[in-house]
Amino acid sequence: MNNRIARMIAIGSVLTATIAAWAKASEENPNAVTQKFASEHRAENAEQRKKNARDSVSIAKLIDDINAAVRSNKQRMLSIITINTDVAGSQLEQEKARTGLTFGDVYVAHSLGFATKKKFNAIVELHKSGKSWAEIAKSHNVTLKGSSELIEQMKKHQ
Repeated sequence: MNNRIARMIAIGSVLTATIAAWAKASEENPNAVTQKFASEHRAENAEQRKKNARDSVSIAKLIDDINAAVRSNKQRMLSIITINTDVAGSQLEQEKARTGLTFGDVYVAHSLGFATKKKFNAIVELHKSGKSWAEIAKSHNVTLKGSSELIEQMKKHQ
């Protein structure tokens, strides 16, 4: 308990010192604080845009790889998707036909649905409303990094 109080006091002291430094800087040169904040904000936005672009490319590659694997060996790929999504192959085929999506898109929609705890149809509706898969993932704070395992599994079985 005493360590916790000491840490809280230390954090409070650091925050107070930081706020005091910012206040002093803003009194001396108010534009400097605004410019510093704007500069940091631009850098963060640029980095976020790069990350979003990488995510979009990664998801597009995942979808393309799944679709290529389906063209190569549909039954094997449906089995792999079934293992990874816990959705029966017949249901995957029905969803593909009903939604007009590819098997890669169906896989991504199920993965996002699982990660966000939303239903497949809700994720598909978001996508059909114009949001990219990467935007849907970002807006729900999820990634599809585990999907790279699926790609490796596909490559081993081709």
